[in-house]
Amino acid sequence: MAKDTQEVSGSNRPVGEPEPAVRGGGLPLPGLKHWRTRRGISQAELARRADLSSDYLFKVESGRRACRPDAAELIADLLGVGMGALRRKPGAAFDMETPPKPDRPKVAYRHVHQAYLRIILEGAVGSAYTAMDEREIEERLEGSAWEEALEIVRAREREAGYLQDALGARGVLEDPDLPEDVRAFLEAVLESFPDLDIHLLAMVRRRETSEEGHEALTKAMRALL
Repeated sequence: MAKDTQEVSGSNRPVGEPEPAVRGGGLPLPGLKHWRTRRGISQAELARRADLSSDYLFKVESGRRACRPDAAELIADLLGVGMGALRRKPGAAFDMETPPKPDRPKVAYRHVHQAYLRIILEGAVGSAYTAMDEREIEERLEGSAWEEALEIVRAREREAGYLQDALGARGVLEDPDLPEDVRAFLEAVLESFPDLDIHLLAMVRRRETSEEGHEALTKAMRALL
């Protein structure tokens, strides 16, 4: 993996103004820690998702080096923010964007949605991998045979097909009375296929040593493209 070797010095630019690229095109990301912690993602987890070393991300976040533009764009996508937000200093501009903390902690509605979806999918198609978080599936596949990866991806394909048909036929996602958090959850579930599945197959293929398994996983990935 190529590394950005440029160090970043302190800047006196006004708060709220994006930091300019340094010589060579590297991008300082002074807002990275703010948005990472706001999203509740650890530094190690973000580094894993972005396929960066923990040391590299630590130096970018602490301002000791600039970030490669392609890595910066990926990080922005993973955090669900614009590039400009990562390139602005934390301060007054961030306070305007960040809503005040609620007096009471919010209920983890996503877990509730996942529980209901798991019940529905298991009853309808006999599996519920689509109701699991990406990390849950990755942990399940750690140390598993390549055949299990194929089984999980095939099951997710069946589940996604069922949900597409069931939700589309009833116009569920277009229902104005559907709570927005439920709509966002269901849309995210549907949009995870097939990108997540390709990622899972690629993850297993990287460690697969048998020619048979490598070819089977490659074929399955191509079928999803």
